[in-house]
Amino acid sequence: MITQVVNKALPVITWNNPVDILYGTALSGVQLNATASVPGSFVYNPANGVVLSAGASQTLNVTFTPTDTTNYNTATASVHINVIKR
Repeated sequence: MITQVVNKALPVITWNNPVDILYGTALSGVQLNATASVPGSFVYNPANGVVLSAGASQTLNVTFTPTDTTNYNTATASVHINVIKR
């Protein structure tokens, strides 16, 4: 008898660093716009509507959960954004 183990695939997340925003601008779908190679849902940290402090190269994170959890693993990605104070 032969046993074959097939590992789950890792979805590919595409997410570019967003353009700089001005201090006081809430995060929205303009910045939180990751896409994945398979259907599923995204959870962003910080979340939509959060106003970041001013500062350079702040990290935005996303966790992607595929709809098909039988064949795909959860995936994560990060990008950086600059928040400019006037």
